[in-house]
Amino acid sequence: MNKKAPLIGFIIGVLLLTTVVSYYKFFLEKEETFLMDNPTEQSLNITLNGKKYFLAPKQTTYIEILDGKNTISAVSKEGDMVLKDTFFLAENSRRCVVNPTLSDYYIFRRYYGYIKNIDSLYKAHKTVIGGKEYFGEIKIDKNLFINDFYFNIDQDFAKIVNKGDSIESRTKIFRKNQFLEFYRSNYE
Repeated sequence: MNKKAPLIGFIIGVLLLTTVVSYYKFFLEKEETFLMDNPTEQSLNITLNGKKYFLAPKQTTYIEILDGKNTISAVSKEGDMVLKDTFFLAENSRRCVVNPTLSDYYIFRRYYGYIKNIDSLYKAHKTVIGGKEYFGEIKIDKNLFINDFYFNIDQDFAKIVNKGDSIESRTKIFRKNQFLEFYRSNYE
């Protein structure tokens, strides 16, 4: 029996493990992203946990969130107080949007794969936006801290979902104008 066989087996095992972990990191792992967004037409000066940010109209920026209690204040460029020493909790969050203007955001669920009667899944849910009916699971959220979604504002829906996933749908958060444009181009 060859005495190098265990060493060769060990090396092959390490190479295989490295390949699997690398594949996961580069292709499958979902990045943790914490964003602060200003969908309005006014500039904002924001203080989040003592750190100052300036958000121009329609600007999004990456931020760091503390696990637990966070403090935020926001003042418009004109000096109007938007938020004053407001607290929010972020516990076990992997991604979020901090919404200092308390604007409406739209969270939409998209289904993947072959699903019998998929149209009925969309038609079972109706939401009225601006007097017009939209079909599908659409949640309107105007909270300060929004984290009930899978794809963030700056990410697109996946083209396909890995067959190994038991989940047949994903959610994405949109600004209002982004959502209306997305819906028009995909569902009308």
